[in-house]
Amino acid sequence: MSKKAKFWLYFLEVIIILIIVFYLAITKYWPEYQESLGSSEKLFSSANYYTGIEVKVTTGPEFFLVINDEEVVTNIFLENEDSGSLANQGIEEKKLEDAIPSITQNLIDNSKITNQPILMINYNDVEIFNKAISLVQESLTSNGITLNIMQSTSTLAQKAEQEKLDTTEESQILWTLYLNSMEIIEDLPTTEQSNKIKISKEAAESYADTIYQKLITYMMNAKVENQERNSTTMPIQYIPGDTANKIYPTSDSWYYIENYNIYAQISIDSTTQRYTFCYQGTIENKKEGICS
Repeated sequence: MSKKAKFWLYFLEVIIILIIVFYLAITKYWPEYQESLGSSEKLFSSANYYTGIEVKVTTGPEFFLVINDEEVVTNIFLENEDSGSLANQGIEEKKLEDAIPSITQNLIDNSKITNQPILMINYNDVEIFNKAISLVQESLTSNGITLNIMQSTSTLAQKAEQEKLDTTEESQILWTLYLNSMEIIEDLPTTEQSNKIKISKEAAESYADTIYQKLITYMMNAKVENQERNSTTMPIQYIPGDTANKIYPTSDSWYYIENYNIYAQISIDSTTQRYTFCYQGTIENKKEGICS
């Protein structure tokens, strides 16, 4: 075989190998990688943007919702660390009527909504915006909260000017908001902060009871009859046990819901030891130690 023929044979082999690698990357490894990401970390597509709603809680969370033309919340762009409890909670890809109550309940459960006014800013569709406001108001009312919801309108161009961005293209503005959100998520403090705090057994039990009570509130508001252990819908590790949001369950804490009963093992770390409590369906049916 001539050198020229060998060259083209090798060249063809390389092309075939690259095609196979590219095919596997697209059909197998890329989907697996995407599946491994949290719901707030998946790759953003500007094609999903039909309208946006920005939410600003006074002295609290600020975030931007990307909504498509089917009224699905495809992305939540965090704009400050106070909105961190919304990260990777499986809210994205929910229809508006499910996503907005989940967002509102999350903020309530994490003590991010108290008596402070909420500003909601419409970036395009008035009908979707009005529906979102009604859903927020319903969630607040069901939790016995009364506060002022202020309304405003804006555009992505105005948002870019406000954020001092160099671009005026909508797709680039949205990408910048996405990238800023990813940086905030990466910098969020871990949920193991309780390692740095000395906690008594009585205080740890109180924190665990608070976390369990928040699980009950979530179950009742979301009407969850059954939910498997380690579900990403409402990870227990993101639920604080104190109003200052400094005490969280350890990473090996867990819960599941069966016939509207919550079974949970909640551990709280102190500088001196770990306290663990097992809840066997109700807050009254609780014992100290791991669940057997």
